[in-house]
Amino acid sequence: MTKKNWLMVGFVAALGAFYLLRFTDFGRPQLIQINVVERPFVPNPAPGEVLPLVFGLDRDCRLTALRVLPVSEASNAKPKVVWELASKAGSEPVRGFTYADEIPGMKNAGAKALPLIAGAAYRVELEAGRAKGTAEFTPHPALPAE
Repeated sequence: MTKKNWLMVGFVAALGAFYLLRFTDFGRPQLIQINVVERPFVPNPAPGEVLPLVFGLDRDCRLTALRVLPVSEASNAKPKVVWELASKAGSEPVRGFTYADEIPGMKNAGAKALPLIAGAAYRVELEAGRAKGTAEFTPHPALPAE
């Protein structure tokens, strides 16, 4: 091949690489969408108890890391985590879970889940391999039935 042909092949390869990196999701981490929903009823709530929280995911995920921390702690180098689970191989595929419940295939990476404080802002952070997701939420207090 001539020098001109090699230059043309290099130019086409550079354009193809530019297209893949600029106009596709190739090389970008996948995002996990997290929906946080409160269940509206607790039969006989204890004082200070919050409504049960359900975290829904946009697809089935094999979670490798999960942690919940106060938003005020998120910028700290070593934040105080209220719930943390981890798994090297990934959990069973899950599409949702409730706060403080066990997720099959994951183990506590720190202390057991601490009770949430009503009105405080929290952040949930998930990892499933290269895919990551975060969501912020504020739990509400459970009110006794009238």
